[in-house]
Amino acid sequence: MSLRAIVHALAAVWGALMLVSLVATVGEVDDDVARGFARLEAFLIWQLGALGVAIAGAAVTRAAAGRGVVTVKLAGYAPLAASLFILGAVVLIIAFRVLVQPAFT
Repeated sequence: MSLRAIVHALAAVWGALMLVSLVATVGEVDDDVARGFARLEAFLIWQLGALGVAIAGAAVTRAAAGRGVVTVKLAGYAPLAASLFILGAVVLIIAFRVLVQPAFT
């Protein structure tokens, strides 16, 4: 199997994990804190799995680029950038809600 095919397969697995993480959070909107934390936990677990796949994809992309396959850089590095952005945004939102927002109430 070529490195290009492996990079594209890992990108497809990453996409599937991202979709599952979004589907896992869909549900009834209510004020139940325990249910909200359970949805957040499910989202973060699937996102961490997607991050692991994205890291593997970036590593394979780096190996492929070292062998002269340059057409896989977008498919290899974009999932890593997107996963890091999404997880960073979630962490910043949680930090804002916990640390900054109580000062305004």
